[in-house]
Amino acid sequence: MKHQIVSIFIAVIMAMWIGCSRSDENPFKDGDGSEKVKVTTTTTMITDLVRQIGGDLVVVQGLMGPGVDPHLFQAKDSHIDMLRGADVIFYHGLHLEGRMQDMFVDFASTKKHVYRVTKSIPEDKLLVPADFGGHPDPHVWFDIELWASCIDEVVKGLSTVDPDNKVAYEKKGEIYRAQLTELDAWAQSRVDELPKGNRILFTSHDAFNYFANGYGFKVEALLGVSTDDEAGSGDVTGMVDLIRASPVKVLFTESSVSSKGLEQIKEDAEAKIGGEIFSDAMGEPGKMEGPKGAQYDVGTYEGMIKHNVNTIVDAIKGK
Repeated sequence: MKHQIVSIFIAVIMAMWIGCSRSDENPFKDGDGSEKVKVTTTTTMITDLVRQIGGDLVVVQGLMGPGVDPHLFQAKDSHIDMLRGADVIFYHGLHLEGRMQDMFVDFASTKKHVYRVTKSIPEDKLLVPADFGGHPDPHVWFDIELWASCIDEVVKGLSTVDPDNKVAYEKKGEIYRAQLTELDAWAQSRVDELPKGNRILFTSHDAFNYFANGYGFKVEALLGVSTDDEAGSGDVTGMVDLIRASPVKVLFTESSVSSKGLEQIKEDAEAKIGGEIFSDAMGEPGKMEGPKGAQYDVGTYEGMIKHNVNTIVDAIKGK
């Protein structure tokens, strides 16, 4: 009975959000024409994915920006406006957006076009680590091949709301798929610079299982999948012992997760911080990194991957 009351309460709140937003402003005011498809996305990775495929045919508004942790994100009135004003919504799913997942189901029930991008990933490709409570690990974007599978759902969603440009979306999707294949090959070539025994990643939270699976790393995280957890003294001591016994004496902080505890571990284990890597969100759009002639924008998916791989490989190599 108690569960039913809570469910009814959540449904009422969702209905109020959808039907009674207080803002009359157009959340897509940056769009320069009514012909463009209005898209709302959740994570920065999905925002970039839609822009890569939609190009000039779409105007995209992302709910989450650089450094935002999707596990803990809470929607405000302005975010509800962005969802209500969209022609199509793309979200990640696999419980990444936490409590917001019920909201997307609710929007879909009102016949709004809502697409879960991870739906196109075969279930047998999803990792279900022992400490994830029986749920698949949602951090699939760190497996470039799996992330390329998400192109299908974006092409499908854009083509459904804008059938006149279906061929254009399909073509852009195939072009981007080829780019991701090249990115995967580049990442593997950089990782191959490390001896297999040195492919150990010490970091803040359990977000890199797909990266580890794809490139032969062993990941040791201070926290589990939930970034809302706090490390206990036993967790800190355990990581210190692992680093002392490891040939790799490097830890990595994460852009969207507190580095609390890592500094103490660094001191106790006589290790070093190898740099900050992106986990649940990409970097600032327009921020360029890399050597002259081969720079990349860390506010894109490709740039995020290159930043992470370069940071990890260079730090472990001791550059």
